Order: sequence, then C-alpha cells, then structure tokens
Amino acid sequence: MQWPTNASPTLDRHYLASLDETQTLLAKGEEFSVVFRPHMASEHRGVVLMIPSIDDPYGNQRGFIFLRALLSERGYSSYLLVNHPATRDDEQQSEAAQQDASEEQQQDQTQQSQEPPPQSADETEQPQPSYIPGYQQAISSELLDKEQQRLSAQLVSLLERAQEQGKAVSVFAAGRSAGLLSEYFVDNLQVDINAFIAVGAYLPVPARHHHISANLSVMPPAVLDVYTPFDHSWATQQRPQRRLWAEKNRKFNYRQRTLFAELSEQQQIHRLATEIDGFLRRLF
Repeated sequence: MQWPTNASPTLDRHYLASLDETQTLLAKGEEFSVVFRPHMASEHRGVVLMIPSIDDPYGNQRGFIFLRALLSERGYSSYLLVNHPATRDDEQQSEAAQQDASEEQQQDQTQQSQEPPPQSADETEQPQPSYIPGYQQAISSELLDKEQQRLSAQLVSLLERAQEQGKAVSVFAAGRSAGLLSEYFVDNLQVDINAFIAVGAYLPVPARHHHISANLSVMPPAVLDVYTPFDHSWATQQRPQRRLWAEKNRKFNYRQRTLFAELSEQQQIHRLATEIDGFLRRLF
C-alpha cells in the first residue's frame, strides 16, 4: 500500500488548513508557514521539527504528513515547516550556473582529448581524494548560502515556538535541507536541540557535500542518519565514510539506519516512525 505522494501543493494546503493546524511565524521580518500537530498519547514525549527538502516543500515524497500522525500517536507533537521552492530569481541564477557548467564541461573534454595519455602508476604517484562525486548538480555555492540563511532563520524562529512547550526538541530534515543544517549545527554549537534525524542528507556542491561526514560526527546533538534506495546517489555513496568519521571522532550517539523501499510505502513509514521513537527514547 502506498500513500498518495503525488498530491499538488494546492491540495496539500487545503488538506492541512482543514485540520486547523497552520500557523504563521516570522524570520527576519518575513512570514513563513508551519503546520502544528499536537501529541495524542497520554504522555508528551517531545517536539519534532520536520523540515522537507526544498524540492519537496510539503514532504510528500518522504511521507511527512503520515509520519507526523504516527509520531503524534507515540507522544510527539510536531511542526512541519513548509519549505517553499526557490524564487524565480534563484531559478534564473541556477539556469545560468547550469549553462556555465555545461560550457566548462565541454572545454574540459576538449582539453582532455588533446592531452597526451596519462603516465603509469610506476612513473608517478599522486594521492587520490577519498570521495569524488560522479555528478555535479548545476547550482552555485552562493545560491546555497542564500538558501541556508533563509532556512536557519526560520529554524531559529521555529525553535523559539517549540521550546515554549517545555519538552525535548528534535529536528528531522531531508535531502538538501539536512545537508545545510549539518553545516549550521556545526557553526552554531549553542543551538539547543536534543537530536538531529537526517534522511538522505546531501549538498549539490561537491566541496561542501564532502564535509557532511565530518559535520555529523562533531555536532553536539545525537544523530540518526537514515538512508533509502531513492536518496541522492551522493548520500548513499558517502554512507561508509560517515560511519568511519563517527568512529574517528568518538561520536557514540551516532546511528545509521537503512530502509529498503521508498517512504511512500505504508510499511516503511511505520518502520521509520518506530526507528525515530526508539532512538529518541534512548536519549530522553
């Protein structure tokens, strides 16, 4: 059985609004929407802030709506941050970056065809990087910085609202948002959260994606690092490296879990909710 993940954002808004949960917050003078769901168990165990990737504003592809319902039954209230996609100006910058990247790739291919064959390993030995992404998405680091500034400002505002409940706060993020928050939590060690749960964390700039492994191993909160077969290939290829970094930096509260089907399937959503609940119960 699969949940309806192909619903349009408009239908999502109507559905969420019908539950009378939508709230408006301010981040640096700009409004943004969150959807609150209270806990429905006898014991209020904590608050989970749910942040979809920017290419999935309502978390449809990750089953966020139904995951929130399952966590609510287990005693967790939640806030879903509606992560709106890039503005038209940002899209134009991304298109320009894509064109530049295409031209650079053509130039590199031309230069490689004109260069002499490489020397053998006996003639020259150069160290190889431990991980090189096989594909680079056309997005600039500047555009990624802008996205991180918006996301971090919204998170600060959302944290203030969540802490009013007086319970432990955890952050659940997916895709690009999870990658950006891994940077933010390392640069802002004072942020008071108990756990960071990431699904398919990656960043589309190779130099920054490379550091996610180290980021997850040194951030203060406990980390649950979740993978599915449909995550970005950069995330799944980096899985062994993240585990090694956690061992190197003695990150004893780092855990990895792998799901073997997409999160639109009911069984996988139930398993993910169980994994999250079990992980958090060990912490508080």
